Amino acid sequence: MDYNTKQFYYYLDECYFHPERDKEFSSETEKNLARKAMELLWNKESIKVNNVTYSNEEIRQKLLDEMMPEILDRAIEVYLDAKGVKSETPYLAGCIFRTLIDYDAYIDRLFRQTFRG
Repeated sequence: MDYNTKQFYYYLDECYFHPERDKEFSSETEKNLARKAMELLWNKESIKVNNVTYSNEEIRQKLLDEMMPEILDRAIEVYLDAKGVKSETPYLAGCIFRTLIDYDAYIDRLFRQTFRG
C-alpha cells in the first residue's frame, strides 16, 4: 500500500469515522455507506463536477488536502434530502465530491445569509 493510501485510510479511521463521531451518523448503516462512498471516491478513475473532469490523482489529492468532516456531514445532508436514489454508494460519493468542490461557496452563502446587514 502506498503512502497516500495509508494516509487516506488513517484519515478515515481517525478523523471521519472515529468512534467519537458516531453521533454524527443516524445509524451504523449510514456510517458504513459513507465510508464505502469515500473508498469508492478514492478508487474512482475520474469524476465530473461543474463541467470539470477530475482524474483519480486529482480526486485523491483533494481528499487528502481539502476534505474535512464538516464536508462529509454536509454531503450526507444533501444525500438524505435526495429522492428516488437508485445506487446509493455512487450517489453519495458524488454528493461528497460535489460538496468538497463547492464547499467554499456554500460557506460564503451561509455567512452572507447569517450576517446581512
